[in-house]
Order: sequence, then C-alpha cells, then structure tokens
Amino acid sequence: GLSTMRKQQKHVSKTANPKTRSANRKISIEISSPVQGMGFYFLNFAHSFLTRSSARPRLLFTFHVDCKLFSYSAAQPRNPDQDLSHLVVDNHMPIPTRMGSFLIHRPVSGLICGQFKKLPAARTRRVHVRTYLGYDPIPIKKEYKVLCMSLSRTYPKISEEHQVLTLETGKLFWRMIECSLQRCPESGGICINGVLYYSAYQDNLFGVVQNFIVICFDVTSEKFKSLEINLTCSSTLINYKGRLGAIQFDSVGFYSGRTTSLGLMVLDDAEQHKWSKKTYILRPFWKNLGVDTRLNVVGMTVKLYMFSPSILSDPFYIFYYDAERNTTVKVRVQGIDFVKNQYIYTFIDHAEDVKP
Repeated sequence: GLSTMRKQQKHVSKTANPKTRSANRKISIEISSPVQGMGFYFLNFAHSFLTRSSARPRLLFTFHVDCKLFSYSAAQPRNPDQDLSHLVVDNHMPIPTRMGSFLIHRPVSGLICGQFKKLPAARTRRVHVRTYLGYDPIPIKKEYKVLCMSLSRTYPKISEEHQVLTLETGKLFWRMIECSLQRCPESGGICINGVLYYSAYQDNLFGVVQNFIVICFDVTSEKFKSLEINLTCSSTLINYKGRLGAIQFDSVGFYSGRTTSLGLMVLDDAEQHKWSKKTYILRPFWKNLGVDTRLNVVGMTVKLYMFSPSILSDPFYIFYYDAERNTTVKVRVQGIDFVKNQYIYTFIDHAEDVKP
C-alpha cells in the first residue's frame, strides 16, 4: 500500500550514494505542458560534461514511487556465463518529480537521471503526447534534441504538432517542424548513429491497431521517413551491432511462459527497405526458470540478448540468452529495495560519469 511505498522511499533515501550530489556542470531536462494542471515529463536526464567512458558500460534499473524516481546501477557483465550468479547494484539518490507515474525512457549517449531543469512548455493543448530523445554525433555539433508530438483526439489516431527542442546552454525554445507521416507513434524509441527510430501504426475508426512501420528521424536534418517492415504487432527496437534490430516473440512484443520462438529482424539497407530475419526456437528449459511475470528484451551485449522482468520482484533476476548456443544464464540482482507490484525499467550500455 501507500504506507509501504513511503517506507521504501524513506529507506532508499537514507542509503543513497552521496557522490551523486556533486556532479559538475549538469544540464537536466523535463518536458512540461500545462494541460489540465498536469505536466509531461521526459525524465532521463541530466547530462554531465565530465568524461564518459563507453568502455565501462553499466546496467541501469529505475522505477518510481510516490513522486520519486529511484535508480540503481551495476557494472555490465562482459561475458555472462554459468559462473555469474549475482550482481550487486549501487544505489543512487532518489529524484523528486511532480507526477506519480510516467514512462521512463532509455538513456541516450550518456544522459543519466538527475535533477530537473524545467523546459519551456511544449506548444500543445493535447493531453496525449509522445516524446523522444536523440543525439547528433557530428563532431562540430554533438547536440541532444528532444522530439515532441501530440496525438489526435479521435480515431484514427495520428501524430500532430511535431516540434523539436535543442538542448544547449542558451535559451531553450520549441521549433515546429513538418512531418507528413500519418501514423500513431508508440512509446519508446532508440537512437543509433544520429538516427532516432520509433515504431508507429495505423488504426481504424474502431481503434483496431494494424500496419506497423518504423519511422526514422534524422537528428541532424530533422527529416522523417518511414521504413516498411513486416510486423504483426508491437516489437522491441534494439541496437544490433550498430544496426537497427526489431524483436518479436510469437507475434507479441514480450516473452511469457507460452513463448516458443524469438524473431529478430535487422535493418540491412534503409534506402531499399531491406531487412534480414532470423527465428530462434526457444528450448523448453525457458519454462523452468521460475519466472511468473513477462520478460522484455532490453538489448544485446556482444552476442547475448538480455531479458528483464517488467515487474519488480523479490528476488529479482535478469537473464542472458545466447541465441547461437540456445542457452540461458540466470543472474540475481541484489541491492534493489523491493516495492510490491511496481513496474521497473532496465537499460543496458548506460554510461555514467567518470573522471579522466
């Protein structure tokens, strides 16, 4: 209940890592739109200009309770095998927010959770919006951009009022941009080599979802284009060895006890809309892993797919799947304060601030 959540929140605050209070020169962001007294938040993310090391990626676990965001991290195993039975996380300072529930997006190029600086209100009166974070890796720019769009009020749902905000030290403002793709964007997205990808779909007057595609947003040129892809339902987008990958399980976007196969589609040529596809048949031992909640693919490390539950449990486990060998490693994550029935978000390849 609520009292239990508050106890957990109080406990986490006492054990928070004091080092997270002293990061230098931070810019943090929050998207806010004053619609019916509510705010919209794009949380991920304070950016420190300290040197970041991609050679030392970390796992990031986050969830929110009673208007606070809790985050934990651990060194990302390079070669998980049967000898790796557990990980111990570091506990970071909880971050106050003004909403009790929100979608937590994946970190982008080193942006991490931190204190918030209010951004100008997005130019919309709509209650439902989608927000994405992209990074322009061109050396002379190296800019972070926030893409925001509203959703139409009636079916068929489409995206409208597309606007962009560039994160910089000067004055922040939204710029309206053109987008002719009349699709409804899904939450979440992934930025790879300066291109932001997110899935979108068409629906009909009855709200029935159909015809999935992937939309590309070039962070530099701020232009949109679509990628035709044969998806039967929502999928998880991942970075597959520097290319875009899309994961599906038996025509659903997550793993459950009845799942028998993992389907991977990899973008080989964006101009020609060419994809390669692999299907992996999951062996029966998946059913004996002791998982009573659905699992999401959160990414790929070298050659292993990482799975994580969507609901926090005690004990809490993550899983590494070797598709070529068809083997699975179960790893217990220790040190996360337990809150019953709480959604938890897990991310890979998180780059924390490190000293030169």
